[in-house]
Order: sequence, then C-alpha cells, then structure tokens
Amino acid sequence: MFDFSVIIPTKNRISYCLEAVQSVLDLRDDRIQVVVQDNSDASNEERFHARFPDAPGLKYHYHGGTLSFVDNFSEAVEQADGQYLCMIGDDDGVLPNILQAVELARTQHYDAVVPGLNAVYCWPSEHPFIRDAENGYLVLSYIGRGIHGVSCSDALQKLMKNGAQDYQSLFLPRIYHGIVSREMMQRIYNKTGRYFDGLSPDIYNAVALSLVCDRVCRLDYPITVSGICPRSGSSDSATGKHTGKLSEAPHFNGHQDYTWSEKVPEIYSVESIWADSALCALEKFGAGQLADRFNVGYLDQLCLKKYPQFREEIRAHRKRHGVPALPSGACFTWRKTKAWLCRAFRRAVRRPGDVRKYYQVPDIRAAIQITQKAICQDENHR
Repeated sequence: MFDFSVIIPTKNRISYCLEAVQSVLDLRDDRIQVVVQDNSDASNEERFHARFPDAPGLKYHYHGGTLSFVDNFSEAVEQADGQYLCMIGDDDGVLPNILQAVELARTQHYDAVVPGLNAVYCWPSEHPFIRDAENGYLVLSYIGRGIHGVSCSDALQKLMKNGAQDYQSLFLPRIYHGIVSREMMQRIYNKTGRYFDGLSPDIYNAVALSLVCDRVCRLDYPITVSGICPRSGSSDSATGKHTGKLSEAPHFNGHQDYTWSEKVPEIYSVESIWADSALCALEKFGAGQLADRFNVGYLDQLCLKKYPQFREEIRAHRKRHGVPALPSGACFTWRKTKAWLCRAFRRAVRRPGDVRKYYQVPDIRAAIQITQKAICQDENHR
C-alpha cells in the first residue's frame, strides 16, 4: 500500500503523458505511486518501460477499444493503491509541495484538500490561443500561503444558484487536481456502485465528494501545474470546438442509453455538460431537494448569450420550464455585472507580482521549476 497515488488517464497523447509521469518520479519518494490508465488506440507499455526501466512505483494499465471518459477515470481509480489520491491530466505536472499537502491531509484528518489552480502552462503550439505563446507560456496568479476551511453544503447551494457553472471557484473537493482520501472515493462507490458518472467525470466527482466529505480545506497555492496542450479539452474549449448539437458531443462515446437532465437545454457546450453532470450526481445521491434549487433561468440565459445559434432550442427549453425572459435576464445581467466589478476591483488592488507571466517555457518540467521557485520566493518574503 502506497501513501499516495497520482493517477493519470490518457488517450493518444503519449509524448505529453511521459512528461507528466516524469514530474511525479522526479519527487524521488518511494511512498508515491503513479498510475497510468491508457485508452490509446495501441498499447504504449514498451515506451513506458523503455523510458522508466527502474520505477517500482509506476503502474501502467492498458485498456483498448471504446471507453468513455467516465469509465477511463473509474478504471484509473481502481488501479490505484494509495491511501490518498490525486488525478491529473496527461499534459499536467505535479509540484514538490504536493507531498506537504498529503501530509496536511493525513495529520489534520482532512477528507480532501482543494489546492489553488493558479499555475497554468500552455505547451508550445503553432497556433496558440494566447498571443505570443508559440514557444510555451506559463502564468502564475495570486499565489498565497493561506489554508482555509470549506463548507461543502454552502458551496453546493452556490453551485445550484449559478446553474452549476464555475464550480472550481467554489472550492468543492475534487480528485482532479486535488487530494482526496481513498475512503471518500469508496463512500461514493458504496453509494452508487461507481466512482464516476455523468458525462463530465471531474464535476460529477466534485459534487459527489461534497456530499460525502466531512472535513475539507482549501489552499491559496497550487500543488500541480495545469497543462494545456494543442490537443487538450481546454484548448478545444478556448477555440470554440466544444460546441454543437448535443448528438455530436464526444462525451456520449461509450455511454449506452444515457438520460440527459430535463433541466438542461439540449445543446453541446461546456456549460450544459457541466450542469447535466452535476445534476446527475445529485440524482444518484438522492439529493432532490438540492437539485430543485437549480437555477434553470441562469443557465439558459448564459447559453443564450454565448451560443445565439441555438436560440430556438434554448427559448423552447425556457418555455417548457416556465422561465420568464426579463427576470432571468435581469438576474443574469446583475450576476455578470457583479463578477465584472469583482474582477475590476481585484485588478485595481493588484500588487506587482500578483500575476506573473513567463514566455519561452519549453515544457512542463521547466514550468514546474519556475512555479516552485516562485512559491519559495514568496515564502521567503513573508
């Protein structure tokens, strides 16, 4: 049994995945296991053994054929042996301070630790969606040293009010770029028969964990670096590729007879997938009273504003739910205005160094080194 497992699901992005694994093995700690769950078109086991011939903590598992995002994530957790678990993407990396976060969870008996997502790295790309980022780009934002308690019930209430959007800003416990105890994941499995469900495993898991965790804390600093490679979901979202008819969503691959929530408009978008998966978690846990507070009008208005090409579908959905146009529109406008005012205030009081941008960062290992150095410098200045 390992103290800690870092889990990496992957599919057809072996070159990035090898670097993600390297970031874990660079910690050189025999208490850590790294699990690779590979659903690529062909096995990459030989490449892993060639790159890491003497890595007893590395566990590679290949599953060929069609496998949904959800099932790939679930199999990955099944392969892990650690007492605490963290899942990252195959284009991400871990920071050395992740071990301190695991120790914090163990000694303070936290069910989950929610770190900051304030280190983001864009891999080199011929067509970057960020200006001048062709050769790699890293941004660090508002890195602090605080540790705070989290009320999962309050966070879920806010999530419903927001139409299940921006869930990461609410600090819900999560296995993806977070730390959770195996016991909490087992509670989810014991309740529903699965570790993940819905169409988006990360938000489903965040909602499910919020329903089973008792003690959760959040950190003002990152323990991972979120990578965005040219073939990542984040890159596709930024360039508008995660939009279209619901029947075109790749999330349905591997799902049979999936039931879409009637509270969510039938369009393919990041927002609708998030909302449906959050509601799926509430349904699986029998949390109907919380689901009843889901703000249908806010989600419809957000989708209408972002995807006017689906105006008829969204308006029909609003009509079926009896959502009046003006009140929800006014509510949406106020929420967006409030968010804009908060961002404007934050920019106004921003100190030099609160947001740091680095160009010409060739790979995730270089991004990790820069991030760790910045964190250490901040600690020395406090």
